[in-house]
This record gives sequence, C-alpha cells and structure tokens, in this order.
Amino acid sequence: MSILDIFTEKKQRLPKRNLNEIKNGCRILFIDDQKFDIVDRLKNQEGWKNTTRIKDLDSISQTELVDAHIVLVDVQGVGKKMQCPDEGLGLIVAIKEKYPQKKVIMYSGESQGKIETFHKAWNVADHRLKKTSTQYEFNNIIEKFAKEAFCLENCISRIKTVLYNEYAISMNELEIEKKLNKAFSKGIDEENISSVFNIQNAAAISEIIQLFLSFK
Repeated sequence: MSILDIFTEKKQRLPKRNLNEIKNGCRILFIDDQKFDIVDRLKNQEGWKNTTRIKDLDSISQTELVDAHIVLVDVQGVGKKMQCPDEGLGLIVAIKEKYPQKKVIMYSGESQGKIETFHKAWNVADHRLKKTSTQYEFNNIIEKFAKEAFCLENCISRIKTVLYNEYAISMNELEIEKKLNKAFSKGIDEENISSVFNIQNAAAISEIIQLFLSFK
C-alpha cells in the first residue's frame, strides 16, 4: 500500500463525534401551535443549536420536517392544515409512516386518557412526555436519541445486536468498525455492506449507517 493509499484510507474513515459536535449538527423540530419555552431553553441553555418550532405542518414534505432528525409533536392544536384525524395524534402517525427513521416524541399538556392510549400514535411514537416535563427530561431523551443516531460507538453497538439477532453472527466492535470503514471507502450502500459482512440482506444495517451519515 502506498503512502497515498494510506492517506486516502484515513480520509475515508467514518467520523467519530463527541456530544458537542452532535449538538451542533442534530436538527430538532417542535410542531406546536403555541410558544413553548422549552424550545428556546434547549437551544440557548442546552446547546442544541438547530432547534426550531413551527405552528403546524403544511405538507408531509415540508422542508423543516424533511431536514429534522428528531421531531417533537404536541398532541393538541396541530395537524389541522393536513386535516389529520385526531390532530397531533394523526400527524404523528403520518410522520412515522413517511419517515420511519426519524425519532418522533409526542407530548401533551393534558393527561393521557384511555382514548389516546388505544390510538395508533401511542405505539408508533418513539417516546412520550407530558408538556409539563422538566427541561432536563426533554434534554435527556433528545440526547439519548441523538447519540443513538450519530455517535459511532452507539451505531456499532446497534449493528452488533442486529448481526446477532437477525443473522446469528457474533462479531466484536472493532471488527464491525473495520468492516464499516471498508464499506465506507467504497461508498456506503446496501450492496457494499452486504459484501463486507457477507450477508444477503443488509437493509437494517444500511438504515443505521445512512441515518448516521445524514448528519451535516
């Protein structure tokens, strides 16, 4: 291997990000028809610089939604522009059906009753919070989901679980990282991932890595 090859290989390794880097790049969207102080606190006090709020969603392909990694939806008062049934609950279902890889957090200023617990949104949402939850609680779940998506160590850990559960393959973290970097040097796609891991269908692993690489 030439010096040029070594340099190129280093340049093409998957990035390792610390929490500050993740906070600078992770895009968080609140959909809430009322001003919500938590939005500004997360942005200004917790360091999630790309945190925004819109009053409602005009379209499932609206730029703010497409670009967001983590979406927090108020159960009341939203989803009206898209005529979603059950307001925010219907909107949550629509978002998860269109963008299953996005983390969607539902929250409400009212206590969750029996009707809501039986609604499809209750199960498809990735997490549920009360609107009165503390700044710490909002920050904590956002940090958890952001690390899962954009911290390389966490992605490798998730891939390790997928390999064992879906393919009965036991592989340590270092081996997985080497294979991912090999695939990355060729261009991350499902075919290359299938090749380096010697598996038939790498869709689950590809989804984890594609989300990891969606970070800008």
